[in-house]
Amino acid sequence: MTRPYLVRVKELRDLVSVAVASQVYLLHHVELNGRHIYYVPFPAYDTHIIYYYESRGKVKGRYILLNKFTGDVALSDEMANDNRIVVIPVVEVVEQDLLPKELAKKKEKGKKSKKKR
Repeated sequence: MTRPYLVRVKELRDLVSVAVASQVYLLHHVELNGRHIYYVPFPAYDTHIIYYYESRGKVKGRYILLNKFTGDVALSDEMANDNRIVVIPVVEVVEQDLLPKELAKKKEKGKKSKKKR
């Protein structure tokens, strides 16, 4: 398999929109070097496209609840039993080899690395 294409989205809401539009009602979460990466992979011919959102902290909740009528996004530790709500579980990934190693090494914008002398 060739290297996946990475698409970074601005907000968690954007990643939820991608998941709903593609009918993949599942977000993956992995912690890489203290950064929290939430992602949705898509197969594309002989590779993958990975939409991801990066957060400094872990999102509070095991489920993302999207109100289909208002577009509101909420976080919850419990599933909702409401026809107006799309429930998207957040899966805690323990080990993976889908995300490229370069993603784990990327620095946040604006931070400078210290040079070793």
